[in-house]
Amino acid sequence: MLHFPSANSAAHRPSPRDVARLEELLDDDVWAFSNCRVDAPGKPVAEVDWIFYDVRQGTIMVSEWKGFPQRVALATDTGTPWLLEGGMAVPNPIEQVSRQLDAVRAALRGGILPQHFPAFDALQLRIVQSVYSPQVDRSTTIERIRWGKVYGDLPELAAVIANSSSPAPLLLPDDGARLALAGALCALFRTTLPPEAETRLSVAPKGGDSDVVLRISAIHRQIAELHAELADLIIIAAGAVTKPAQPPAVGTAPRAAVKDAPPKANAAPAAASKTPALTEYQRMQAHLTRSFQGVNGSAAAATKALEQAWRSVLGDPLLHGESGISVSLFGNVGTPLVKEHHGSLPKVLGMPLRKWCVLQAEAAGLEPRDVPGKPSNLRLR
Repeated sequence: MLHFPSANSAAHRPSPRDVARLEELLDDDVWAFSNCRVDAPGKPVAEVDWIFYDVRQGTIMVSEWKGFPQRVALATDTGTPWLLEGGMAVPNPIEQVSRQLDAVRAALRGGILPQHFPAFDALQLRIVQSVYSPQVDRSTTIERIRWGKVYGDLPELAAVIANSSSPAPLLLPDDGARLALAGALCALFRTTLPPEAETRLSVAPKGGDSDVVLRISAIHRQIAELHAELADLIIIAAGAVTKPAQPPAVGTAPRAAVKDAPPKANAAPAAASKTPALTEYQRMQAHLTRSFQGVNGSAAAATKALEQAWRSVLGDPLLHGESGISVSLFGNVGTPLVKEHHGSLPKVLGMPLRKWCVLQAEAAGLEPRDVPGKPSNLRLR
């Protein structure tokens, strides 16, 4: 586990024993931010005990830790207090962690997703909530809780953190982006980035031979996609699809072979047939049209299609030219494909198109640069 403690020296600190136990139970794919202060626009400032993010699974958990003077006799859902042994009523921590979750979700949507997960649909963000208390044991009556779960055993909580899954996982495009994301989350949650955590994040995870096999497999798939794309471009350039000759109908005699008449002596030689070169607009249209084949009306599908199309454009040397790639042309061709369901490209992408294109190019390992005199163009290195 990578632990990012509070940046506020006066803030409450978790028990060193609990931290050590979590570090034994969780690996470095789990990032743990403790005693966070989350300030989201339109939400009350939230003081959160723990925020766990599993970068491998793409899951997030907000966890409230409580210590009570007596054993918890009854843990209930929102609307009623908890009861301790002896009859004492205490504020319901499920209600508290629910408010914290709302603040964390709003903060992530506004401060993290647009920059580090530009292709992720913010409405699909899923966060799990939990309450942990050592005073919860097997004798505690836990009523049915709609959202989240109550734990009294630290290994059980750690097992859920490490093995949870999400229908919409928040996954980084590559491991090289981990350090930048960790720094952004620390700034958002008001926690520190310890030197030892920074060192671990700077070292690429060891994947072994399996990573090599997966990468080779991915390259083969990309080559196959490029071949299919090239076939589409050839068809567009030819202007029509040549249909194969139909066999003669059953019961009819085949046509007699007719010998071509010899050319006239004075006939001019036929002009060589040439495939017309595609214009910049046609090439851009081919990439986008192919990517949007079979796409439904969901924002996630449209975003994925735009990503695929932009990657194809980035890999098309004939669209670079002396003045770089035209982002405005990409937008002009792509807008009709999303207008019916989503209105505009910035709306479906969650940010201006040019900013999105720059982020996608950087994620692909390229270095986008401005083109003097052409503010809508990008030159890539």
